[in-house]
Amino acid sequence: MKIRDLQRTWNELGKSDPLSAILTGHGKWEIDQFFETGIKEVDALMRYVSSLGISLHRKRALDFGCGVGRLTQALAEYFDEVCGVDIAPSMIELAKKYNRHGDTCKYYVNDKDDLSMFDDGSFNFICTILTLQHMKPTYSKKYLVEFVRILEPE
Repeated sequence: MKIRDLQRTWNELGKSDPLSAILTGHGKWEIDQFFETGIKEVDALMRYVSSLGISLHRKRALDFGCGVGRLTQALAEYFDEVCGVDIAPSMIELAKKYNRHGDTCKYYVNDKDDLSMFDDGSFNFICTILTLQHMKPTYSKKYLVEFVRILEPE
């Protein structure tokens, strides 16, 4: 599937039933329930990172494939600024609508197969869950290279 086709698919899902498209197998989601899953997931992730003894700067994080901001908003409890990036304009529109963290969360549409919108070393943490498996390996490999580029050294 080409990037444009991927964008069209996810944009349509964002218009029809975005919460169930992001987390399948549940049926119709209540919005608070849906965002609670993000809080639990990020809390568990951050406990795991802490258990590794990693000294993590908490200035800026990236949520790649942010959808409607389920993890982006949860990450805002841990970082000064969180950028959510998604391929679907409809998802980003909803992420902005559901945003409860003001300027701490920023959302961007990225319809490219790179992250050139971000400078080298501009993030302390990158989170991507339930995203890379939805694209061709050639794209996911390219994004992994981009993650290394935009991640702060150390």
